[in-house]
Amino acid sequence: MTERRKSSAGWKMNVDDKACYIDVEAEEQNDSEEAEADDLNPENRFRRTTSTDDELANGSGQSPWCDLPDHIMERIFAHLSIRERYYASLTCFSWYQSFALPNVWSNFLVEDETLARLKFNYYSGWQPVLDHSRTQNCLLSVGKLFRGLDFRPLVSFNNMYQFMTLMSWAIEQNHKQKVPREWAGCGLRIKSLNYIFPCNMASSEDPESIKLFGTGGQLLAALKRLMTNLTNLQTLKLVDLMLERYEANHLLDEVLESGCLVLKRLYLINVTMVHCPIMHIGLFLNLQVLVVSPQNIDDDVLTLLADSRVRHLYLFQNRYTPAAIAISPCSVRGWRLLRRDNPNLRVHLRAESTSGAAEILLQPEPAPVHSMIYQSPRTMITSDKLLAAVDVYKYTLAVYGHEMLPDFTSPVEFQDRVDSLLVLMARSCPELAVLMIRERISTATLLIIARTAQNLHHLYVRRSQLVEECDWPKNPDWTDEYYQWLRVSSASVEATEREISQILEVENWRALSDEHYKMTSLTKHVDH
Repeated sequence: MTERRKSSAGWKMNVDDKACYIDVEAEEQNDSEEAEADDLNPENRFRRTTSTDDELANGSGQSPWCDLPDHIMERIFAHLSIRERYYASLTCFSWYQSFALPNVWSNFLVEDETLARLKFNYYSGWQPVLDHSRTQNCLLSVGKLFRGLDFRPLVSFNNMYQFMTLMSWAIEQNHKQKVPREWAGCGLRIKSLNYIFPCNMASSEDPESIKLFGTGGQLLAALKRLMTNLTNLQTLKLVDLMLERYEANHLLDEVLESGCLVLKRLYLINVTMVHCPIMHIGLFLNLQVLVVSPQNIDDDVLTLLADSRVRHLYLFQNRYTPAAIAISPCSVRGWRLLRRDNPNLRVHLRAESTSGAAEILLQPEPAPVHSMIYQSPRTMITSDKLLAAVDVYKYTLAVYGHEMLPDFTSPVEFQDRVDSLLVLMARSCPELAVLMIRERISTATLLIIARTAQNLHHLYVRRSQLVEECDWPKNPDWTDEYYQWLRVSSASVEATEREISQILEVENWRALSDEHYKMTSLTKHVDH
């Protein structure tokens, strides 16, 4: 008995490739004890009997999970990593077939550990190294299903370089006179390329520190080679490359040659750390959406965009964009020319930062700014910023708001809050249609904004920051009936919600909880 017990126990590998000691007899004993305990409970015994009868009635004894339609299986598998997809495909024949469904592999995410094996390094310990055999098998099996490539490296830049090289080589096989049968169609359906470079090399122990380094060298050469081979590219997104000027000036040479008529959406965020206009962005003939950082655009670029088909121009600033004070906006003459020759173009200003306060670089008055969106927990509404924005964009501004929950506490007293500033914006901007407020205001202020804004359709506020009172003194322009209505309707949040529902003609308008506010985004109101 002792020898049998020893042979049934030992060290084995779990799903995380970690060693664990398993005693089979102990597990069998625990299972038998649990089974006996379940048999003593009549409910469990009845439930087990009923489920068995149902399985027998169905004839197959299989779970309904194996009968899910293909479009649901595609969505499930699309959220899994490559390893998780492999394990899921082992459950049943139906899920095995779902592994190769087209939409499962439509967007291929490449990270440090994608198709990699661990290799011991004397200085860094175990590090992921791209497995060429796995990569080749992957490209041969599902490479023809790729519609988008998403590169998001953290530390293993060599893996990214090797994958780009192999991907480029596989696509180049299709350009030969005699295409190898096994590589036919690999990578030819790719229409989207997203590359985000981890430019901040600061220590992870201090998340707020910034130590910027840019890409370049062989990695940049491999990226340009890949972009050259993607002749059907419609969406190109390059984020935080932080190149030198001489590298940035030639970044899109090959892309312009191969995709001048195809590219429709171009994202160039922080291509450089200093002022360096990218002239290529005005030469794509069918470009419709352009997202660019303000240091990579100037009057010459605006002149090219004036004769283009671009309809949405996003001036995007993130944590690594130079401070607004260090960037020069485009001139009044440049914006006037753009507005005259391309009257349908809309400009969107957006600033994002998860740590520090985000500041938007204001462009001069002729700029047709349609939206201003802040996504930063530390950016407050101040009188100088808001008054400047209202003064410059009062005839074009349609969307304004602050996303994310704040890291600061809003003032309590009425004279210190932003109530009067927001009412001024609602009164001065006739095109304002969407307003998102996260700071503390009173219910009376909310009612005045809803009544004052002529075209307001969407109003987002935090319920926890509403002060239930009418703290506004009577305005000489207000009638007694209006002021009485304001006092009564602002007495409670529920009464305010009913009145705003009638004013905005929205059924059951409600102030948002902090959880719902955190998940709300203004992108849907400005999305192209």
